[in-house]
Amino acid sequence: MRLTYEDKAPIKLDHQQKNINPVDYAVWGALQQDVYRVLIVGLEDLKDRVRTCWASLDQQLINKAIDPWRQRLKTVVKVHGGHFEQLFT
Repeated sequence: MRLTYEDKAPIKLDHQQKNINPVDYAVWGALQQDVYRVLIVGLEDLKDRVRTCWASLDQQLINKAIDPWRQRLKTVVKVHGGHFEQLFT
């Protein structure tokens, strides 16, 4: 994955970087709990449940997961795509 910031300098990102995970663990946990609330029968049923449950997620939960992103992405740029977990503990 490549990210370009204000100075247009490309930055190579580690796709395993947990601090820039696209789905916050709280969001994933809420989605998973809702999806598996009922028995899933087959792949298409699972896909439908995920879509339905995603559409019904609380917007405040999603906003809370999104809010820290700007600072985290700025930090990714600052450390040139390296690890920075210690900066957020």
